[in-house]
This record gives sequence, structure tokens and C-alpha cells, in this order.
Amino acid sequence: MADTYSNYADLATHKTLGTDYLISQRAVIGARGAHIAIHGGEIEAPTTQLADHCAATTNQSFYTFQGVMSSGNTTLHVTSTHFDEPILFQVLRTVEWTVSWHGASGSDLTTYISGLDTELIDAIRTRLIAGGFTVATTSPTENDGNNPLNIANRNRRGLGVHLALSRGLRESFYTGADLSLKSIADASRRTDAFYAYTSAVMAAVAETRPQSTADSDSAAPQTAPPVPSSQTVTSVAGYPGAGTVQMRMPFQLDAMGRIAVVTNPDRMLVQRSRAVVATTPGEYVGQPEFGSNVAAALFRPSDPIAPALINDAVRDAMARWEPDATITAIRPVAHDDQEGIVDVEVDVALTTTPAAEAVQTESVRIMPGGQVVGRSL
Repeated sequence: MADTYSNYADLATHKTLGTDYLISQRAVIGARGAHIAIHGGEIEAPTTQLADHCAATTNQSFYTFQGVMSSGNTTLHVTSTHFDEPILFQVLRTVEWTVSWHGASGSDLTTYISGLDTELIDAIRTRLIAGGFTVATTSPTENDGNNPLNIANRNRRGLGVHLALSRGLRESFYTGADLSLKSIADASRRTDAFYAYTSAVMAAVAETRPQSTADSDSAAPQTAPPVPSSQTVTSVAGYPGAGTVQMRMPFQLDAMGRIAVVTNPDRMLVQRSRAVVATTPGEYVGQPEFGSNVAAALFRPSDPIAPALINDAVRDAMARWEPDATITAIRPVAHDDQEGIVDVEVDVALTTTPAAEAVQTESVRIMPGGQVVGRSL
């Protein structure tokens, strides 16, 4: 079936980001590869979750485009050779290998694998077959990743893997074969097959593309820039005190009448994180793009999409403005008795802090009218 839209620009002209579709990315400093899902959400579920799990588990970069409309998400499908969303190219230009996750039709439990990274393809095929999964010997034309213009092959080396999973196989990854947005957003519904499959792919990547700074096949220097502002290892927010001493926020005086400051690294991270999450882009005059777009979820009904919007907004903003932070949990809580109010709690820790010692930010509250309020620390 022909695509409704010829490319991303065409799609973006007719559909609304944040309402009809979501874009999420994590450009990990030093990562050699990326797991991507350009047909995520309900376009070809659960490719977003498969790519995200593999990327997060192995600390590689990640990108997904998700269709989140109430129906008709397949109309958001832009074929792999025409998909040209700019943020994805910012991610791909920093990596040497790509696994691009896709769906295929069919009730059988089959994987179609293609692409120009033949070494990684052979390793993935071997691992999947050893794990009891069926891998087709050829791929249908619509699942052919051998075109150099296929998004899987648009990384620094021009070599990638196009991994297409049949509908039946994807349904086996969730309890009750339920691939609705609500179901795939719930990790507790994943079956053993989900983890067996992703483990096989991750093992194949690890044996053929080990995480190392040395690689004779590298076609570009390791300093190739990721998405804007994500190279720094400290806060890039631009407000006073991004070093060993930080002004307490909100502004206040201490008992001696001096400007109150914070010196504890964990405490500084907490208040910087609160500033990121609680600031709506445009509020900070000195850097109008600073902040997170959590307010985009305010006027949505209490459906599975609102928490996903908040989760993506927080992760994207923190990845950009606080790359030295590790997010261990995001908890958006809607108040059924208070229409239009959502509390968002984020657990963060410095990358050098054990996960068990992660500190929790104060709740950020999204109020009617779009106002985002962060409570005092």
C-alpha cells in the first residue's frame, strides 16, 4: 500500500507533533550504535519498546517516531527510504551501526532481516535461530533494507540492519497478543519471548560491534556532534552556578542575609532538574528554548497518551540540559478529582551515583492554563 505522505516534511504539514505523533531520542555520548523505530506507537507496535529496551540496556543511542492518534496510525507510515525527519539524522551521524526495528504483515512468527551491514546481519540471524526464532531466507520488497537510502544505512559507515518482525511474532511479545498503546506501554505485560528476542539481538551486537573507542572502520572522528548541547558533561542550562557552588533556586537569602547557595552535588542536581522540568520553553528570556514541554499533556484526556507525552518530554529535556543525570523513574499522576492537574515526580542521580542512592525531585505540578509549578526545595 502506498504511503499517504511522501516524506516527513509532507507529514508534518498535515499532522501535529505532540497530538498525532511523538518524536523521542537519546543521543548517548560515546555510543557506537543506535536502535531506532521510525514506525513506532500504533504504526507497527511494539517497535518503539523493542528499540528502547535494547538501547537502554546496552547504553546505545535511541530514536523513535510514534503514531499516537486514536485511529488510522498506519497513515503516518513513511517508508524507510523516504523518512527524513531531521532529529534522526542528528543521531545517526554520530554512530557506526544501526538496528532499525520494523513490523511486517503475517500471522506466522517470522523475522525478515536485511541491510548492508552483512556481518551484523549474520550474527543476528545466528543468534535468533539459536534462540528458537524463525528467520526468513529472503525479505519482501517492502522490507528490503539493501537500498543505501534506507534509513538503517544512513549512519557514519553507511551500513545498517533492517529488522522486520511479522505481526504474529510481535503479538507473541505481549500478554493476550494485545498491541494497543495502553498494553505496550505496560512493561509488566511483556512475555518471555520479548526478552528472549531482544537478548538475542543485543548479544549479536555485542559480539560483532563491541563498545570500544578504537575502530578501524570509522569513517568520521569520534567528535562528531550529537544533537545540540548533549556533548557537555555538566549542566548546560545557562543559569548561575553550574560549577561547585550554585545559587539556591528559587532565589532566597540565608540566615545571614546573604544569597543562599547550594554546594552538595546531589542537591544541585535536584534543583537543576526541577528547573528543567518546571520551565516551559519561552519562559527563560536568556535561553528561550530551555525547559520541557510537559504542559503539552495538559489538555489531553486521561488516556495512555498523556503519561507517554510527559515521559518523553521529561527525558528529552533532561537529555539535552542535564546530560550528567541518570533518570531512574518518571511518575506522572493525574488527579481524577481535580480536572486538568497533573503531578510529575522524577527520580534522578548523578551518573556516578549508585542507582540505590538516587535522589527524588520535588513534585512538579501542571496547572490549568498550562502553568507548570515547581515546589520549593
